[in-house]
Amino acid sequence: MATSPTLAQLITGKFVPEIYSKNVIMHTKSNLVVANAVNTEYRDELSFGTLVHIPVLSAVSAGDISAGTELTAQNAVGTAASLTVNQWKGVRIEESEMSNVQDAVGYLEKAAESCGYAVAKAIDTSLGALFSGLAGGSVYGIDGQTLTDDIIIALIETLDEADVPDENRVLITDPSSKADLLKIDKFVRNDYVRNPVVATGKFGDIYNLKVFITNNLTPVANGAGSYGVVMHRDALGLVIQKNPYTQKIEEYLKHQVVLQTKVIYGVAELRDTFGKSFYTRLA
Repeated sequence: MATSPTLAQLITGKFVPEIYSKNVIMHTKSNLVVANAVNTEYRDELSFGTLVHIPVLSAVSAGDISAGTELTAQNAVGTAASLTVNQWKGVRIEESEMSNVQDAVGYLEKAAESCGYAVAKAIDTSLGALFSGLAGGSVYGIDGQTLTDDIIIALIETLDEADVPDENRVLITDPSSKADLLKIDKFVRNDYVRNPVVATGKFGDIYNLKVFITNNLTPVANGAGSYGVVMHRDALGLVIQKNPYTQKIEEYLKHQVVLQTKVIYGVAELRDTFGKSFYTRLA
C-alpha cells in the first residue's frame, strides 16, 4: 500500500516551492563624511578636459604712506593648485533572467542602493588617503594614542598659527576617538558647547569644530590606528566630473540583467597648511 510522502521528500522532490523573505538584511555601512567636509565648488569649472587650476592668493601687507609717494604694488597671486580628474570607479552586479522574473524581494533595487553607496565610499576613501600628507606629511602624536583635550587644542593651535580661518573647520576621526570624546566634559556638557553629542555621522561640536565619526579612515601601515584630521574645508578639493550614474543593461544573449554604477572624479590637496592629521587609537 502506497504511503503519503513526507514533507522532507516533497521539498527534496521540488514539489514545495522555496519562499524567500522580502526583508533584505543590508550590509553594514560606515558614515561617509569627508566629501561633504571639503571644497567642492570647483565642479562647475570642468566642462571639458581633465585638469582644474585653482588660484591661490598670497597674503599682502600694509605699508607706510608718505605724501607724494605712490604705494608699492604687491603681487597677491600665489602658486595655483591643480586638481586632476583621474579617478573612474564603478561596481557591477548581475541577475539572471530567470531570477529577475521570480524575484520577490526587489534584488536589483536593493543592489542599486548598495552600488551607489560603494562609489560614494570610493570618493570618501580617496579623500581620506590625503589626510596624512597635510602639514608637509607631519602627523601629530604617536600611533595608537588616545584622543585627549590637549591633542585637540594642539591641533587647533597648529591651524591658528597658520592663519587658517576659524569657520568651516572639522574634526574627522573614527569610533575609537568617539569613545575618547565621550570622556571629555567639554564635548558632552551643554555648558561647554551649543551643540552636544548627536547619534549620527555628525557627532557634535567642540571648540568651533564640527566633529564627524566614520569607519572609513585610512589605516596606518603596519600600525594600530588610522589617520584622523583637523582641517579647514579648503585643505582638500573634490571635483566630480560626472555624478554617480547607473546603467541597467539587458544582456539577452547571456540571459541576464546587468547593473553598473560609475563615477568620474578627482581629489587633491589644495592648501597644505589648512589641515593637520593625527593618529587614532584603533584601526
